[in-house]
Amino acid sequence: MTTETQSRAVQAADVLDTAAEHLLEVGHHKGYLYDEGQAEEGIALSRCRVDAVGAILAAAYGKPRYPSTAPAVNLTDVALAALTEKVGAPPVAWNDAAERTLDEVFDALAGAAARLRESA
Repeated sequence: MTTETQSRAVQAADVLDTAAEHLLEVGHHKGYLYDEGQAEEGIALSRCRVDAVGAILAAAYGKPRYPSTAPAVNLTDVALAALTEKVGAPPVAWNDAAERTLDEVFDALAGAAARLRESA
């Protein structure tokens, strides 16, 4: 691995760790990146419940939405790929499964971060 690749992997791991913490702070949501009902009530997007992908976006960009312009190095792509590998399914479908719990999503985000760090 090159230094650049290592750096991106570690940075993406940091995003995943921050996403896990954010999920614990705001709560788990299913069906969309964030709880649209909370947003309609006037709760700031950064404080609305999130799904796994929304947590990653909030960690990377400050709110659970994709940015209007793509960053030069898209760490969310690296983070999402690591989460996909960890859970063995697309994160959206995995997150929205009826049996999925906040603890499982937290563990998957943290576990994906640990795997990235080990590979760096």
